[in-house]
Amino acid sequence: MKTIKNIFTLVLFIATLQAPKAQQDMALENSTLWKVEHSTLEKPSYLLGTLHMMCASDFQIPEKVNIAMTAVDALVVEINLSDSAEIQKMQASMAATKKISEELSPSQFEQLDTLVQRIVGTPLANLDAYGLQVLSSIMISKMLPCTDIKLFEAELMQIAKTNTIPIHAFETIEEQMAIVKEAYPLESSYEQLMLHDSYERDFNKAITAYNNEKLTEAVSYLSKPEYMDENATLLMQVKRNQNWVEQMPKMMEKGSNLFAVGAAHLTDEFGLIHLLREKGYTVSPVLN
Repeated sequence: MKTIKNIFTLVLFIATLQAPKAQQDMALENSTLWKVEHSTLEKPSYLLGTLHMMCASDFQIPEKVNIAMTAVDALVVEINLSDSAEIQKMQASMAATKKISEELSPSQFEQLDTLVQRIVGTPLANLDAYGLQVLSSIMISKMLPCTDIKLFEAELMQIAKTNTIPIHAFETIEEQMAIVKEAYPLESSYEQLMLHDSYERDFNKAITAYNNEKLTEAVSYLSKPEYMDENATLLMQVKRNQNWVEQMPKMMEKGSNLFAVGAAHLTDEFGLIHLLREKGYTVSPVLN
């Protein structure tokens, strides 16, 4: 990324990129966009599963999403990074992080240094002050074969701002960073970094599947057991989805929304599609 601000922006999107695997696969039609309806609602809302980042050459907002954006009263995302106050909070938190050399043993630092030099092209010592979370974001951005990277939610927020559509969020930056910290303790963060090569292969497969509207397949590439343990699954998906699905009815009562969250939050038995259906909503795929 070209600037520190872009790196900070990547931190929270990428922190939730790895897709937690719920306990049971549930068959879903091939669509990234879903319509949410209920007899008590005047207008439908929409649920969009995103893949947080990809190369600009691969990135395109589907026309059906653009149409949905023109029909809704508000955009709802995981965190609102169009809010400058939220960005400042994130930057302050990142500035207070421990150095990588303070977190890892000498042996771990040496092994990670070898990987970082190969992937990023600079000694780990040059990135020491950034901390493990920012390093993880930098490493994941290097999984893409490009330097021009598009962040899906950032593009949606820009469309919303251009069209004066209000932007709301399920969580504050502070809330999400606290969840990420609890979900990925030190040893887990180190292990995930060392899985870089495997995750790179699966991540790029996920992009191809996602761009073909194969939502469940895309999530499956990022939800292998080695990428997510039970603790992270509970904190990053199950509890957050349960919290969000309690917020969504109140939001939909006030007006039509486009809910844009990571694709992994839609699938499986703890996914938002199933949870909304359990609450009596009709959730149907918006096909091309």
